[in-house]
Amino acid sequence: MRETDLVKLEEVKSAALKTIVEKGYHGATISLIAKKAGVSDGYLYRHYANKIELIKDLFKENMGHFHNLIFELIESENKISDILKKSFAFLAETGKHTPEVTAFIFIMDHDHNFEFPEDVKDNFIKIGQKLWDKGIQTGEISNKRNVEDVLTITFGLPVKMLEMRRKGIISNKLI
Repeated sequence: MRETDLVKLEEVKSAALKTIVEKGYHGATISLIAKKAGVSDGYLYRHYANKIELIKDLFKENMGHFHNLIFELIESENKISDILKKSFAFLAETGKHTPEVTAFIFIMDHDHNFEFPEDVKDNFIKIGQKLWDKGIQTGEISNKRNVEDVLTITFGLPVKMLEMRRKGIISNKLI
């Protein structure tokens, strides 16, 4: 792929993310995204079969940053509490510097018609299992808890916290 195509594709992704945050998933059309990116509808269709393919690519990319961080922290940190603190701090920084990314993830996470891509689902399960294993080993997690409990705390609470910050319900101070 040519370098200009890579730049344009990044502009398309940025435009898609912003359009979804502004108009919602259902209000964001290929035409609106293309217009905001300064490209034709046809340009988008040359790279993505449809809007959902573009959105899934964007979702995988943004969730991938968070998933990769957690995988790295699981390997480098000895305690679950340190992993959670650092992952919360990462999310808070993301929310502070790129609030549209946080809003996009929240919007897509709460859209009942949006199906998470399989590799995103798989990463959630892998992360939950690794955190549960480490937490049992360190004594930070009771064996009465399960992987779903760990996932709820690891992902559910931080995303809700960021959305509450974005809406001004709670303070914007960093963790």
